Amino acid sequence: MPEILSQQEIDSLLAGLTAGKSPGEIISKREQKEVVPYEFRRPSRVSKNQIRTIQTIHQSFAEMLGYHLTSRLQTPVTIQVENIDQLFYSEYILSIEKPSVIFILSAGEGKGDIIFELGIELGFVLIERLLGGSGDSAFEGKKKMTRALTQIEQSLIRGIIERSCTELEKAWSVVDTYKFKISKYESDPDIVQIAPASEIVLVISFIVSLADKSFRMSMCYPVFVIEDSLTKMTLQKFMGVRRQTPEEYSKYIAERIKTTKIPVSVELGQVEISIEEILNLNVGDVILLNTGVDSEVKIFIAGKLKLYGKPGVFNGKKAVKVTRISNNEE
Repeated sequence: MPEILSQQEIDSLLAGLTAGKSPGEIISKREQKEVVPYEFRRPSRVSKNQIRTIQTIHQSFAEMLGYHLTSRLQTPVTIQVENIDQLFYSEYILSIEKPSVIFILSAGEGKGDIIFELGIELGFVLIERLLGGSGDSAFEGKKKMTRALTQIEQSLIRGIIERSCTELEKAWSVVDTYKFKISKYESDPDIVQIAPASEIVLVISFIVSLADKSFRMSMCYPVFVIEDSLTKMTLQKFMGVRRQTPEEYSKYIAERIKTTKIPVSVELGQVEISIEEILNLNVGDVILLNTGVDSEVKIFIAGKLKLYGKPGVFNGKKAVKVTRISNNEE
């Protein structure tokens, strides 16, 4: 059956004839199709829609980790996804500076490992801020910046990475279930082997803004680790991935505050004694305090006097019954 031309095609044909073109030129132009180049040496295994979903997941992770670091370091911290690339694993390893702060994370039983990499400068800034410093001394001299972390420094950074694992699990939960945990720490990227050199990996690069400076960190997913998740990234799933609103984050913080544990201590009384009396103390000696048997005791919350109470016993354990609230002048 001969092909029937549409009205638009007929109009184009007439316009072409008016312009002096032959019917063959017009028809051949209509039949031309756009040629999409294919890179055989670097095949793309993750589609653009899947990339957008992964970017949204990791931007949500970056925001939650930024909120945590702001609270932990007592300074504004913002983290943004810079870009997402598909590379050979060997190319990614060559892009990491030496030494670096590299944590290998297990994605769960039978799922494989991923890499969470912090630049060495960012690592030292985080450590100094955790210890109460300003973070500026991390830039004083090159000698300090070219060494690997000590065991104590690794322990400090490990706490941040463990929290990152928790936030990363939450971010991925809209698509799939992962149980991230620290598997190993390395400072030399050349000895980190989580995939074959020719394996395609997904590299998420972040920009961390802290103390008026910007730093880079990255995550590396071998595609085979998240292959099952990629098949689940339908349009419906993508629409379900979104960032938290300020109201939702305020509610999240309020819930976390409610479960925060605060030390509470009770002061039975005080007394001043001489050094000689202290040196002569023995087992069985009695120290008289400045409070009576029926006197109220002071109750301290996080080191501050907040309540008064009466000591006693409850369910076989020592206890204090609150009698009144302390005013600010006491």
